[in-house]
Amino acid sequence: MNGKFKILLFAVLGIFFFASCSNDDDNGGGGSSSSNSGSCYIVNQGNWNGNDASLQVYDFTTGYASSPECGSDVFSVANKELLGDVAQDLLWVGNRLFVTVSVSQKLEVLDESGKRIRKHIYAAENACPRYLATDGERVYVTNHDGYVYVYDAASGDSLTRIYSGSYPEGISYVDGSLVVNNSNYGGYGGGVPDVAIIDTDSMKVTKRITQGACNPYSESEVCAGRVYIVDSGNYSDFPSKLCEVDVENGTLTALYDASMVAAYENFVYFANATYNYATYGYDYSPLFRLDVTTGEVSQVILAEKLTDIYSLDINPETGDIFIGYAVYGVLGTMRVYDVEGVQRSLFDVGYYTSGARFRN
Repeated sequence: MNGKFKILLFAVLGIFFFASCSNDDDNGGGGSSSSNSGSCYIVNQGNWNGNDASLQVYDFTTGYASSPECGSDVFSVANKELLGDVAQDLLWVGNRLFVTVSVSQKLEVLDESGKRIRKHIYAAENACPRYLATDGERVYVTNHDGYVYVYDAASGDSLTRIYSGSYPEGISYVDGSLVVNNSNYGGYGGGVPDVAIIDTDSMKVTKRITQGACNPYSESEVCAGRVYIVDSGNYSDFPSKLCEVDVENGTLTALYDASMVAAYENFVYFANATYNYATYGYDYSPLFRLDVTTGEVSQVILAEKLTDIYSLDINPETGDIFIGYAVYGVLGTMRVYDVEGVQRSLFDVGYYTSGARFRN
């Protein structure tokens, strides 16, 4: 979904959260995934000011996820309290879970059961923690106050912060560098949109890519040592684009119309869900797969299967495709497809799922 309209959508959401215990499947059964290995959490943003964000555990054997209504919201069960408002991202590093909760202005550091180890509150003006990346030893958190916050991956302790730019969003780590999307809040942040390259040894910005940057937003993926982001554009004459970031030379190259991206091995998966002002609805593309070694693009899933798409993630072990769907005022669903686009399972999630997050 287009980044600006995600933000606008939250402003009019209700405040109550009910998750279904029922499981439905287009394949008429349990819909088990191709592998029982690995671990996966489903992150549900919840409703704006609803205090109903939640974490679900995905079961690789059944192909379903735990339901908060059935007492299986991981965070609330482990901590006897609710997670908060708008769970934006989750990063699993070793035996620690890092969860950003944007409207609640906090970072939760949890053990693998979901039990709190640390809680970091951001009190600065415009503070709103967003996305996460890691180099294995440190965890990096973007925040709308302009900084990337740095934490010890093992303990969750705060280490330092780095000024990145105007309204940082998506972030990736590759070969000693952080690649940060400074969105400038879609043109309303009072700054300049750019992609910042931060050296993790010096903890300083070494490059700022402004040419071709309009609204670099949430999506950022590393594939075969390259970084691919989505620039959400200006929602009129500058369309949302999949872009490749050349970290070494400091350039940004637009490739295809796209509003979301995910990576697996040497493949970048991308799709476009763009608001159409003429029809007052969204136009959806198929899900495409780009082989970054050859440049070949192929279609994986038909466009009609992506209606109401809200999140896109890939299981790094199997290549299974996890797609979350959201409709205003209605609980979401998630479908799991294999690498060829054949559906394996469909299950219930909460409101506005941020997507599936896997063990690193």
